[in-house]
Amino acid sequence: MPTTAIEIIERHARAGTWWYDPDSSELWWSPGIYRLYGLDPERHRPTLQQALSYLTPESQAHVQAAIEHALATGQGWNLLLQMQRSDGVLRHMQGIGSAEPRAGHAPLLAGAFFDVHDETERRQNQRRLEQQLAEQALRWQTASESAGLSLIDLDLDTDQISLSGVLARRLGLTSEQKARLDHAAWYQLMHDADRAARRHKLAAHTDGRSALFDCEYRLCLPEQRMIWVREAGKAWHEDGRVRVIGTLTDIDARKQAERALKQSQRRLQQTLRNAPIGIALVSPEGRWLTVNQAMCEMIGYSETELLALTFQDVTHPDDLADDLARAEGLLAGHTLGYRLEKRYLHKAGHAVDIQLDVSLLRDETGQPLYFIAQVQDISERRREHRELFEAHELANITFEAIGEGVIRIDRHGIIQQANTAACDLLGEARNSLLHHRFIDRITFYHPDDGQPIEHPLPAVLEYGGCAQVPLFTRLCRRDGSLIPIADSLSAIRAENGEIRGAVFVFQDISEARRHTEELIHQASHDTLTGLPNRRGFQQGLTATWQRVRSGMLRAFVMYLDLDHFKAVNDNCGHAAGDELLFRVASNLRGLLRDSDVLARLGGDEFAAIVHAREAEGARVVADKFIRSIQALEFVYDGRTYRVGLSVGIAALDAALDAPEASLAQADSALYAAKEAGRNCYRLFQNSDRAESAAAPPDDAELLRRGLDNDGFRLYLQPIVDCDSRPIGHEALLRAVSSDGSDVVPASAFLPAAKRLGLTPEIDLWVVERALELLDSPTSGLAESAYLSVNLNPFSLADARFHAVLLSRLDANPQHAGRLVFEIAESDALFGAQYPELIDQIRTRGFEVWLDDFASSYQGFDLLKRVHVDGIKIDGAFIHSLDQDTINRAVLRAIVDVARSHDLTMIAEGVETETSFALLAKAGIARFQGFYFQPPAPNPTRCAGAIHGANRG
Repeated sequence: MPTTAIEIIERHARAGTWWYDPDSSELWWSPGIYRLYGLDPERHRPTLQQALSYLTPESQAHVQAAIEHALATGQGWNLLLQMQRSDGVLRHMQGIGSAEPRAGHAPLLAGAFFDVHDETERRQNQRRLEQQLAEQALRWQTASESAGLSLIDLDLDTDQISLSGVLARRLGLTSEQKARLDHAAWYQLMHDADRAARRHKLAAHTDGRSALFDCEYRLCLPEQRMIWVREAGKAWHEDGRVRVIGTLTDIDARKQAERALKQSQRRLQQTLRNAPIGIALVSPEGRWLTVNQAMCEMIGYSETELLALTFQDVTHPDDLADDLARAEGLLAGHTLGYRLEKRYLHKAGHAVDIQLDVSLLRDETGQPLYFIAQVQDISERRREHRELFEAHELANITFEAIGEGVIRIDRHGIIQQANTAACDLLGEARNSLLHHRFIDRITFYHPDDGQPIEHPLPAVLEYGGCAQVPLFTRLCRRDGSLIPIADSLSAIRAENGEIRGAVFVFQDISEARRHTEELIHQASHDTLTGLPNRRGFQQGLTATWQRVRSGMLRAFVMYLDLDHFKAVNDNCGHAAGDELLFRVASNLRGLLRDSDVLARLGGDEFAAIVHAREAEGARVVADKFIRSIQALEFVYDGRTYRVGLSVGIAALDAALDAPEASLAQADSALYAAKEAGRNCYRLFQNSDRAESAAAPPDDAELLRRGLDNDGFRLYLQPIVDCDSRPIGHEALLRAVSSDGSDVVPASAFLPAAKRLGLTPEIDLWVVERALELLDSPTSGLAESAYLSVNLNPFSLADARFHAVLLSRLDANPQHAGRLVFEIAESDALFGAQYPELIDQIRTRGFEVWLDDFASSYQGFDLLKRVHVDGIKIDGAFIHSLDQDTINRAVLRAIVDVARSHDLTMIAEGVETETSFALLAKAGIARFQGFYFQPPAPNPTRCAGAIHGANRG
C-alpha cells in the first residue's frame, strides 16, 4: 500500500505535523516535529508553552496571535518562523495551521512545520560540524568508549585485527590492551550466512570500488548468543601497508526493532486487508486506488472490478451531490475530514446503507495525494432504527391500551406521562396530572386504618431500586373515594447508571380485597354455623386476655358440649346432625351480647368468652345456655329428639401464663359437669382437675413439655404377615412424665390436646420423628419395612398443617412407599376438604389407610367418599369374633369389599391365637397386636417369626 503522510515527512526529515486540543490542552507531535525540535519523544511530552519557548520572541508573538485568531474565527494561518532547536541551532521554519470546528467544543487546531533553511546555511552548518568533528578527533577513542562503541583496526598485511572497547570485553578479550586475533579467527566468530557478504564488501572497498567499508553481520558471543553488529571504516595506505580502521557498533537492538517494525507493518497490512469494515484509498478524482476485502464484499464487486470504477459510479444518485460537496471542501482545506451516511449501489442492484468517514493525505508540499475512506455497513443499524421506531409506536399504543395505570415521573418528581387507565383509576383529567409533583397528586393510605403512609418516591429517586407499598394500600380518587391497589414504583436509569426518574404501575384490586376478606373470614369461621372456628376463637381469646391483663375488663371462658348428639347423628344421619348444630348455634348466639364470643370448636363442641365482672354473671349465662338447649325440640322424619348441654366455666385470669390454660380449666370443669349428671354447668375449681378421669393431671403442662422439651416418644409395634414375619411397624405416641418415671399413653392426653387445639403440632412432631427414623441407619427398621403414623382428622382441618405436611413430603420423596398415614374413621372425614387432601398425599406416592374400620357402620359409606390404600380393622371388633356370628359375617363383607377395591387389610388388636386363626381363615394377611409383640421403644429386627409375650 502507498506510504502515509507521516512516513513521507519522516523519510525526508524535513517536516512534521501536530494537533492541539484547547479543551484538554493536549498537544501532539509527529516524530518529524521531535526531530525539528531536536527532542527525544521518549523523554519529552510537549506542551503549548514549551513548544512556543523554542521560537524567537517575534515568532512566538506571531503564533500566539494566529492561534487566538483561529479560535475566534476558525481561520488558519501560514507563517515564516524562526526556531531555536534544543541543541541551540537557529532554524527557519514555515508553520501552517487550521481550526477544525467541533460541536460543543473549542475548534481542534492542527498543522505542520516545514524546514525551509536555505542550502547555504546547511553547508555552513555542515562545515562547522566537520570542524567540530576534527577538533574532537583526538578524543575519539574516549568518546567512543563513553558512547559504547568499539574501535576495530584490520591490518591486511599481517591479516590481524585489533579490537578495543565494549565489544572487545563482551567477546572476552582483554580491556587493558588492544586485543589482537587472526582475521580467520574473526570470521569464525561470524554467522555462517554472513561471512561471504563481508569478504565481498571488504574486497570492493580495498579495490577502490566503494568509498567506505560498511557491513552488518552477526557475531557469536561467548555465551553462545548471536548479536548484530555494524562494522564501518575506511582503508588507509601508509608506508605501503593497507589498514582498514573504523568502528564496530552493537546494532542488535536496532535489528530487533526493525524486525518488530516489519512484523508490525505486515500485521497492519493484514489487518487492513482483513478489517471488518471497508477501507479504501481514493484518488482526488474519485478513482479507487486500493480496496480491502470487506469493501468488496460490502457492495458485491471483486477488487479488479472495483478498481476500474470511481466512487461516483457506485454512489446512489440521490446522495452523490452531498458527497461531492464534502469532498471539495476537504480538497480545498476547509475541513480535515468528514462523516456522511449515504447509500452505495450493490452490484446486484439494491442499495446498501453505509457510514463513510473520509480524511485526506497530502504530500510534503501540501498537494492532495489521496482520500482515506473508512466504510461501515449500517444496513442493520438502519433496520434496528426502524424497528426501534416501530417498537416505540407500539409501546405508546400499549401504554394507552393496558388496563394497569402507568405514570412516568422525571428525576425531579414531576409527572411526565400518564396513561388513560391511570387517569380513569384516579378519576383525574390528564392535564391535571401532567407537570405536577407526583407526591402532590398521589397519596397512599394504610389498608386498614386509612391513615397516610410514608411516600416511597423520594427514596426511589435517591437510592434507585423498586419500592412497593403494602398490599391493599389505598389511593384517594378525585371524588374522595379510596381504592385498594397493587403497585410497583421502580427507578429508571440512564446507560451510565444515573437515576433519570421512575415509573409507577398500579391496578385496582378491590375485587381481590373483597375475595381475600372472604377467605380470611372463612379461615377463621365455621362454614356450617357461621360462628368462629377454633382459630377464630383462639384469636378472640388472645385479644380478650390482653385486655384482661391490662385491667380493662374481666371475662370467663366456657367449654360447651352437647349431650346425646351422637344418637341424632347415628339415627338420622349427618344432614340431620348438621341441621341440629345450626339451630343450637343460633340459639346460643342469640343469648350473648355482641362483645361476647361464641365459637364452634368441632363436632358438637362449642366455646364462649363472656364478659362479666363476677362469676355469678357467667353462671347466669351458662344457665341460659342449658335451659335454651333443654327447651329445643328437634323433629326429624316424624320423630322428636332432645339434646342437653354440659358447660364448664373458668375465669380468664390475668395471672395465667397463657390464655389457653383457661380453656383447659374450662375443659376440666366440663368433665366435672358431665360426671355430675350432664345438663348442668360447673365453675372450675382446683379439685376439678383431680376429679376428671378423662383428663390426667397437668394435661396442658404435659403436652407443652412434650412439644417444647422433647417429652414425647415413639413406640413401635410390628405388623406381621401370616408367618409372623415383620413387614412394617406402627409408630405409637407416648409421653414421659416430668420425673421420667412414667410413660403416659396417647389416649390419656390426646382428648385434652384436641380441646386445646394442639393436635396439629403433635401430629407434625410425629411425622418429623418418623422421617428421622426412616433416614437413620441405626433405627433398627428393615430397609424393606414400612412405618405407619396416625393423623388426627381434626389436624387435617388445619390449613397450615395441610401445607406443612405436604411440603415435608415433597422434601422427602425417597420415603414414598415406606411412610404410611393412618386416619381414624371419624365423622370429621365427611368434610369436603379431606378427600382432596388424601388424594394429594397419595399422588406423592405415600399410602393412606383408614384406621379403626368397623368401629361404626360408617366405614363402608366412607369408602364411597374417600380413596384410600388400605384399612385397619378395629381391635374392639376383632376381640368378639370368636363369639359374635354377626361380626364374622361383617368380616366376610369387609374382605370382599377390600378385595374388590384392591385395598390392603390389616387386623389390629390381635391378642389370641383363636382370633389370629379366624382372621387368617377369612383371608386377612397382615396382623398387629399383643399376640405378636407389644409396642416398644425400639423395633425388633429378626429374620424369623416374632414370638410375643402371649405366645408359648
